[in-house]
Amino acid sequence: MKIAIEELAGCSGCTIAVLDLHEAILDLVEAADIVYSPVIMDVKEPPEDIDIAFVTGAVRNEENQERLKKIRKNTRVLVALGTCACYGGISGLSMMSSREELFKTVYTAVDTVKEDNIIPHDVPEFLYRVFAVGDMVKIDYYIPGCPPKEARLKEILLPLIKGEKISLSRKSVCSECDRKMVEVKNWSLKRRHVGIPDRETCLLSQGYLCLGPVTFCGCNASCPKNNVACHGCNGPSLDILREPCRDIYNLMVRRIADLTDIPEKKIEKELYDVGHTMYAFTMGSEVMEDKEI
Repeated sequence: MKIAIEELAGCSGCTIAVLDLHEAILDLVEAADIVYSPVIMDVKEPPEDIDIAFVTGAVRNEENQERLKKIRKNTRVLVALGTCACYGGISGLSMMSSREELFKTVYTAVDTVKEDNIIPHDVPEFLYRVFAVGDMVKIDYYIPGCPPKEARLKEILLPLIKGEKISLSRKSVCSECDRKMVEVKNWSLKRRHVGIPDRETCLLSQGYLCLGPVTFCGCNASCPKNNVACHGCNGPSLDILREPCRDIYNLMVRRIADLTDIPEKKIEKELYDVGHTMYAFTMGSEVMEDKEI
């Protein structure tokens, strides 16, 4: 069994998550040979005849696109590993600015560059938008997460390599959260930095924009359990993916309306900067682009 990990436009955190299996990685390398991974080993190009390949990161430029097509051609089973690969991830936010604005900011406007710095012309050509890998090639399995958590990977990787059936929860982050719902009065939206949330009570009921109800599980609600509202980094919940008329934004509005008895139109006026607050991890996905908002 030969496995590979390809890196596209991302931070390599998903590959590091594989290393974070700690001693369990010994079971992985006993069951399969890692033949290619730019982060783990010094092999410049993926070989042919790979059994299972994991792709991390989104597709942002022509080099990413070429490498994705090459690994697909040489692989029997291709797995999108991490939210960037599954939904475009944080890289998708670059779609809110033009290519010229992005390059000007990165190469000339930030404090760490020289005043006479020039924008390079020898970098791979940017595509007109960010793409999730499944928008360009056939993907056999998706493992969301930013990065996928160690416990989740333990449940997936070895059974996948051994060809065993994988049975996982398909609920939302709320199913893993230990907070309690309470009666809500005088609800209003709070910025994340305002006050200190009560540790025992549902963050959404306290006014914090917690995306747990619309986010796929698998992280053990690690942010809410540490008193931080869910940012949605595991990607949309299964009910959103299944239903064409459901979207992160409109389903969050409905959830808040159900929780507070406030009319949906009034809630919509409370919400701000929807692109960054609700689509920070999914803007690069054509699946989400086609949703009705």
